[in-house]
Amino acid sequence: MNENITLVFHGFLNLPNLEKLKLVEAINDYFDSNEREPLRAANDAEFETINLDATDFICKCCGK
Repeated sequence: MNENITLVFHGFLNLPNLEKLKLVEAINDYFDSNEREPLRAANDAEFETINLDATDFICKCCGK
């Protein structure tokens, strides 16, 4: 695996089981869909609501 995959998989393994399941469902929805752009746009919008600069924010992927 390359660094990107290793980093994201590390984050996946750090999730509680229910969150892992929800992530797998979201990935399946993405790959099962012929209309991927709305899924990407919804995720991008949700991602923008996360305050990555917050002092208490800890990334599940890298731990920083």
